[in-house]
Amino acid sequence: MRYRQGRSKTKRGNNSESENQMWNEASYICDSCGEEIVVPIDPSQGTEQHYVEDCPVCCRPNMLHISLEASGRARVDARAE
Repeated sequence: MRYRQGRSKTKRGNNSESENQMWNEASYICDSCGEEIVVPIDPSQGTEQHYVEDCPVCCRPNMLHISLEASGRARVDARAE
């Protein structure tokens, strides 16, 4: 299982507003081909999300578990299905 932390679309500043911003994308490493895959994050779907996504590089399915932290950061756990 491999995971990466989410990334923000905008740069983080020194003010408290940007510290609390939601992250809009995250990435994972495909277990089959080793490529880093960026996925969009939709916070309206809840703080715990599970779904299968085919790798856009090798077309093999990956089971994704996305956790949204209180800080707004997203964590993606991925494993081959």
